[in-house]
Amino acid sequence: MLQIWALASEIGVELKTHMKAIILILLIGGQILGLIFRPQAKIRKDDIQILIGAQWTGVLSYRDYRSNTRVSIPANLMVTPNGEDKWSWVFDYQYPDEPQANSKNIVRLTKDGKSLDGEAAIERTKLSDGTVILVTEKNGQDNNRSAYFRFTYKINSKEFTVKKEVRYEDESRFFERNEFSWKR
Repeated sequence: MLQIWALASEIGVELKTHMKAIILILLIGGQILGLIFRPQAKIRKDDIQILIGAQWTGVLSYRDYRSNTRVSIPANLMVTPNGEDKWSWVFDYQYPDEPQANSKNIVRLTKDGKSLDGEAAIERTKLSDGTVILVTEKNGQDNNRSAYFRFTYKINSKEFTVKKEVRYEDESRFFERNEFSWKR
């Protein structure tokens, strides 16, 4: 009888160990499948349309390449529709203290919402207060080095921010290159 009890006890311990391993494998497998089959984020045209209207006023904060310090300058933005193209907008950047840096860019959203201005959409979140957070990514050059860029857009009718982060090809961490912060 004692031998049967010892054998049953041994089998129970072995089953518990195997069950823990199976549960762990299922959890890890589920996470991997979730990443593989995660639907790609889609930016909506209305997410950008809200930017049209009165001028945005604020600042551009950036890391200066030479001194490696944070610098902030006044920056304004006016967003207007781009004529007949319902999927693009003119972003008119104005720098009151540095007017030679003023520029206009055409920003285009693909009709499927998967790309904004050549940046792949990876996340779209709508907060309870109506703020939309968009995260996009793309490859490029920063300070004459191959880099990977991540952009985070926070958009609502009163505030608009765009943060640009950079990760060099041979590094594992992102750092903040610049951030626009506007209000109206």
